[in-house]
Amino acid sequence: MHEEHSASTALSTAGQDNDRLAYSVAEAARRLDVSRMTLYREIAAGRLAAIRIRDRLLIPRTALERLVEDAIEAAESGSGGGSDAA
Repeated sequence: MHEEHSASTALSTAGQDNDRLAYSVAEAARRLDVSRMTLYREIAAGRLAAIRIRDRLLIPRTALERLVEDAIEAAESGSGGGSDAA
């Protein structure tokens, strides 16, 4: 079993980013160790929430945490789902 806050723990680096509300696509991709294009595809498919502020596309921290939690749950249940789980 995993802890309830495992996604937020996994996404934070020793508590440095707990106060961040959102990440750029590049920052989110680095944190998840995926390509930016992967995240753009998830956003376009409606599987990852993003907000646009002027010319910047930002991914809310809670959306990243939800993406990770959903992938964990899908892997544990063996059902697959929208996002691939390793």
